[in-house]
Amino acid sequence: MVLLFVFTYRSRAEELTSHQDALTSRLRPLVSKKFQKAYMGIFLFITTALFMIGVSTVAYFVFYYKFIPQVELQRPVHLQFGDGPPWGTAPLGTELATLQPYDVTVQLEMPRTPSNLAAGNFMLDLSLFSHRSISANDTSRVLIARSRRPAIMTYASPIIDTASKLTYLPLYLAGWRREAETLEVQIMEQIEFPRGWRNLPETLLVEIHSDEKMQVYNAKVEFRAIFTGLRWFVYNWKISSFFIFSFVFWSISMMSTSVVWLVLAYIFSTDHETRETERGSTPIKEESDDESADPAGFPSSRHDQPPDESETEDDLEVDVKQEPSSTTSEAGDDNATKHVGTGTGFESAEARGVQRRRSHLFKEENL
Repeated sequence: MVLLFVFTYRSRAEELTSHQDALTSRLRPLVSKKFQKAYMGIFLFITTALFMIGVSTVAYFVFYYKFIPQVELQRPVHLQFGDGPPWGTAPLGTELATLQPYDVTVQLEMPRTPSNLAAGNFMLDLSLFSHRSISANDTSRVLIARSRRPAIMTYASPIIDTASKLTYLPLYLAGWRREAETLEVQIMEQIEFPRGWRNLPETLLVEIHSDEKMQVYNAKVEFRAIFTGLRWFVYNWKISSFFIFSFVFWSISMMSTSVVWLVLAYIFSTDHETRETERGSTPIKEESDDESADPAGFPSSRHDQPPDESETEDDLEVDVKQEPSSTTSEAGDDNATKHVGTGTGFESAEARGVQRRRSHLFKEENL
């Protein structure tokens, strides 16, 4: 029973060992240096790809910020009242873009007073200047664009006006609504500024021309960008443009990185092969130098010695054939020669020369 158990245990152990060896033999190529280099290359590729995705995302947002100008630009205008018509200026800053069409609108919030209703039509005058600080009487301003448009408050008959006031009476009493009207006058359409920062307006001037004195709560000038072409697509299709342009930037970045990677790998591999060649050639030269001569300055091998003129191929053959059949005295001499050969390279060379001469003499006696 014990023997059966031991035999079964050994068979299972051998089977397990065979399975482990088979698994190890299959997995051994996966841990070789070639596969390790492949794993490292895949890891670096994935890391670079993820890093380039982040870079592409940031680059797209920078591109969007630089390429798409501010859609709406509003500037409040503080009107000045005096002897002349009401006027007001406002700085524009650097938010406007060149080669971009704009629609310009003047907004006036005016109370429905009898004088404003009696004024009827009045004129709005908008001028754009490239000078930073201007005044109403300044004549040295650089005018970029100017436009004049008419405006009028909405007419309402006495019945409609009374009914409207009664309808909104609670709102008037609560202060949530007031008897005022906001006029929006589009004073410029599709105005486009030429290339160059000097052609962008930096200051605007608004004037109200009317025969009657006008009352105004507040005034604003609004610039609204009209996108066309690529800017229209990027602005109206934000998600699609994000994926498209990010993918394009990512592809270009990966291609550039791959090209640089291959060039550097080729350069380093060439340098490595050159160094390996230099390291492999240096020991060969040293060995040849060491074998060519011993410290005493004599040749250390038979092949390095100058050949004897009296030695021929027949002499060598006779030397090989006759050595076993030599006499006892010659064997003793050979032993002496062997003992002599155990010395320096010079002594072994001399012993071989004596042996050759003896074989040559023995050949002549036989003849």
